Amino acid sequence: MSIRLFAWLCLTLMLSTGLARATEEGGDGKVSISPAQAELVGIETAPLELQPVITGLRFPGRVTVPPDRTRLMNAPLGGRVERLLVRVDATVKRGDVIAELQSPALAKAQSDFLVAFKKEALLRTTLEREENLAPYGAVPKKQLITTQNEYEQARATSAEFRQALLHYGMTEDAIAKLAASQSLDPRLVIAAPIDAVVLETSVVPGQTVEALAPICRLAQLAPLWVEIQVPSARAADFAIGAEVALRDQQVTGRVVSIGTSVDPSAQTVNVRAEFAAPAGEVRPGQVVEAVVSPRAHAGSEWRVRIGALVRRGTDAFVFVKTDGGFMPTPVTVQEEMPEFVVVTGHFQGHELIAVRGLAALKGAWQGLGGVE
Repeated sequence: MSIRLFAWLCLTLMLSTGLARATEEGGDGKVSISPAQAELVGIETAPLELQPVITGLRFPGRVTVPPDRTRLMNAPLGGRVERLLVRVDATVKRGDVIAELQSPALAKAQSDFLVAFKKEALLRTTLEREENLAPYGAVPKKQLITTQNEYEQARATSAEFRQALLHYGMTEDAIAKLAASQSLDPRLVIAAPIDAVVLETSVVPGQTVEALAPICRLAQLAPLWVEIQVPSARAADFAIGAEVALRDQQVTGRVVSIGTSVDPSAQTVNVRAEFAAPAGEVRPGQVVEAVVSPRAHAGSEWRVRIGALVRRGTDAFVFVKTDGGFMPTPVTVQEEMPEFVVVTGHFQGHELIAVRGLAALKGAWQGLGGVE
């Protein structure tokens, strides 16, 4: 065994077993050690490095459409697709026809409505006649009441079938034409309910679809969201309203929500930014690089080597060189990199911190001991 190694083991044993006394009664946590002893056990120091001021943090993100800005268009009834009048990326206005289907189920619904409509009309005529005759005693009161009940029931049934036709896409004018012509029309028209852009289509002409089968998806592309994946350690740096820019894009937005849960595999938090009027080159599904302005810290941030950080439970410390030893100083870890960590703490900026030989310092610190 070399003399240097033997001396290091002896000094480390003295520090860790508390054979040396503290510099003051009760101790302040300072580890007292002379320069010669520090050199003997291999303690090296380095100055604190000021972390450059961060103007924006870059993270990957994906452009999405807010849920309240999308519409999934379904076939209200089963049938055969006769025409598909839109394509992906096409712009549609409210009321524009998207697709036409031939639907036997629609013809059945129209037939049910016509039967109810005719019965309502017949009972209305009967009721009006009996109401005119009742004052003269030509119609018993009981019969009049029965007719009134039958008419109210027929009117409710007719209204129910009318509402079903409206749900299936027929307009009031089309229903009025059906009632007048008494001619069934199995052509099911699907129209756009909003001004939007077609994001995707799910059918082709000639295809047979069931009720509620998807036809296409519409979206309004302003505003758009960008879902940004931020490391959980950095989530506290962001605030609602923080400005967000997209790299290589002339658009800016604002943070509208910060996730409360962490992705277990990636250890990231979802930060959502909204862009009120994005440029045309920003599209749903696009992968972008978002530059987020972080929340300002009250103090400066410092870089320290990864090996210079000492943890005690959930707390983190660095050993700051003082006259006659080292003082364990608490720090708050802001970000961990492979080679260094970014911390905040009460520093003047000229401190030297221990970067090697921390095993002996930590052992002495746990016993709050020093060396004469």
